[in-house]
Amino acid sequence: MLGWISTWNVKCGISTYSANILKYISSDYIVLAANDNDLIKEDENNVHRCWDKNSDNFANLISCIVKENIRKVVIQHHTGLMVFRDLNKLILLLLKNNIDVSVTLHNTKERSFFFRANSIDSAKIGLKMCKNIFVHSVEDMERLRKLGINENIVHVPHGIYDNNSDSEGLFVPQGKVMGTFGFMMPHKGFTKLIQVFAELEGWDHLIMLCSEKEGVSEETKLCLVEINKSGLENKVTLDTSFHNQDVIISTLSKCDLVVFPYQNTRESASGAVRMAVSAGSAIAVTPLDIFSDIDGAIVMKGTSVEKMIDSISNIDEEDMALSRANIQSMGEEFRWPHITGKIEKLI
Repeated sequence: MLGWISTWNVKCGISTYSANILKYISSDYIVLAANDNDLIKEDENNVHRCWDKNSDNFANLISCIVKENIRKVVIQHHTGLMVFRDLNKLILLLLKNNIDVSVTLHNTKERSFFFRANSIDSAKIGLKMCKNIFVHSVEDMERLRKLGINENIVHVPHGIYDNNSDSEGLFVPQGKVMGTFGFMMPHKGFTKLIQVFAELEGWDHLIMLCSEKEGVSEETKLCLVEINKSGLENKVTLDTSFHNQDVIISTLSKCDLVVFPYQNTRESASGAVRMAVSAGSAIAVTPLDIFSDIDGAIVMKGTSVEKMIDSISNIDEEDMALSRANIQSMGEEFRWPHITGKIEKLI
């Protein structure tokens, strides 16, 4: 029996990632989910909520694993859920109970000296003893190798979603439409994108699918202020609902250009940009490492409002057609069934 340690059935990129992997897995599995009060729907019967985010108390998790006779686990790790020091503790506890451990590291970048508990070197001992360490980028592999971790690293790119549903998506007005997508978070640059859109000529509408994880965030309020200040109430649609991926992909497919104006991030890969890849839309991104594996994306000159205005102003129909063609040619090896098959074979 396989145990899959992750967030689950919540508004979270790791939860979405896990759902897409497990959709195609052939092994019997149990989801060992983080405790959460904000579920999207009722949990399935094979979901056991048995650990707390940002806690080093794994007694209930280990107890559940032993009770269910789980012999191998895959941990979906993100520093926002579990610091590296606690990941190390969990790995060693699992190994002590003779459990095969594989870990997906969704973020490997160092934190500052003042946050040593969340520095990857604090998990070095445990990571060296894992059966597999799955990472999303070549940079992640190099970072681990500098720590002396070499034998068990596997490069597994983030998956690309299928675009074969019957969903019509959300309403998109006629005209030349720009889109964007992602959780409503400050580092994603959505307020700046509104400022950019306000200065651009020739664009009729901006569709912002920017889900909030809980409540109305300060970032949403800032976006609304920018929309009103620029007089864009009739030209910008700000949708903060959490839609399923079929609706998102179908909606983004109606956009002429999907822009990801991220300002900074320590993430290794973006699930959000892969929704636009699945939609087959032309894509423009800021020049950050997180987008380096998206062949066909138009890379803007910088992250500032001025640089993005300059970049998008110079994107013509030919550029967008070329972006769409390259995006749509991204190979089957990036599709979820292939990614799942690679992981399942190794674990």
